[in-house]
Amino acid sequence: MPLNTVRETKATLNGDTGRVLVWHNDKETRAISLAVPGDRAKLSPAQARELGLWLIEASETVNKPDHSPLRSATLPTAPRPRPAYMPPSRW
Repeated sequence: MPLNTVRETKATLNGDTGRVLVWHNDKETRAISLAVPGDRAKLSPAQARELGLWLIEASETVNKPDHSPLRSATLPTAPRPRPAYMPPSRW
């Protein structure tokens, strides 16, 4: 079974009422997800600007190709060689 490693960047903005969750990850490249639990969040103008700035920064990050070795790694699943049998008398 392969072990997939995914890097995710997530932001939570708590508004006057409700919160906004925004994230992007390596699985969905070139996509930024936005969720409003409860379907509505009231944001002050300052909070809306903060969210807008975060979205702009995230969109620039998503557009850049990432060449880091840990971006998305699949570890090998080949069976490990078993050690040769050793009788208990030789332990």
